[in-house]
Amino acid sequence: MRGTRRVALRVAVLVAALACSWALIGGGSVATAAPVSPLAPADATSTTVEPTTTTTTVPATTTTTVPATTTTVPATTTTHPEHATTSAPSTTTTTVPTATTSSSTPWGLIVLIVVLVIAIVAVALLLAARKKRAVESAWRHAVIPAVSDARLARESLLSGNAESEDPQVRASVEVQVERAATALERAAPGAPDEQAGTMTSTAASALRNLAFAIEADRLLRHGTAAPSGAQLAQADEARRARGSELDTALARLSTRVSSGRGGSSAR
Repeated sequence: MRGTRRVALRVAVLVAALACSWALIGGGSVATAAPVSPLAPADATSTTVEPTTTTTTVPATTTTTVPATTTTVPATTTTHPEHATTSAPSTTTTTVPTATTSSSTPWGLIVLIVVLVIAIVAVALLLAARKKRAVESAWRHAVIPAVSDARLARESLLSGNAESEDPQVRASVEVQVERAATALERAAPGAPDEQAGTMTSTAASALRNLAFAIEADRLLRHGTAAPSGAQLAQADEARRARGSELDTALARLSTRVSSGRGGSSAR
């Protein structure tokens, strides 16, 4: 029993030493529990620290309504006698003088308008006449040389060159005829009126018809078979008729050209 007590005492001393060391190491902030002897039961005492609760009481605001006091003051009515005066309204009559407007006809404005209209019409007619003269002049400048070439081609056809045995002579006549006829046809669309254009085209056709009639007569006379008298008579009549048509066409065309405004006659 004594050995057991000694051991217990030593253990208690050792536990106390360890507790003191732990308290020194922890900074003394932790409370050291008392050693519990293994022989005597240790009563563990737990101390609970409850947090302090601070309650702030806000004073209640009391609103007191004071009843309004209404004071009724009796009204005092004072009646004063009034004197009523009746006056008749004055009537003012304003006489407006009657304005007399003389509606005179604006003759000056009418005359001015008439003069302006006449001037516009005159200018339009002048421009139209000038344009017509320009067209006439351009046509005449184109048709006069063509008529002159047609007359020269007619002379070549009737001179016998178109019936020559030399092919070059006949070819030169054909070129001359074609050149004159083409010039007349080109001048026809630029004629100042339809009649002048028809005259120009007719002269070109008559020149070609005469050349065709002369060539037909030449082929008839120089063919392989001898022509009959009736054939020769018909060929001769065709030549004369085509020549007469050309003369008439050139004469009418020359008259039309010479009767132009300020124009000279074709030779």
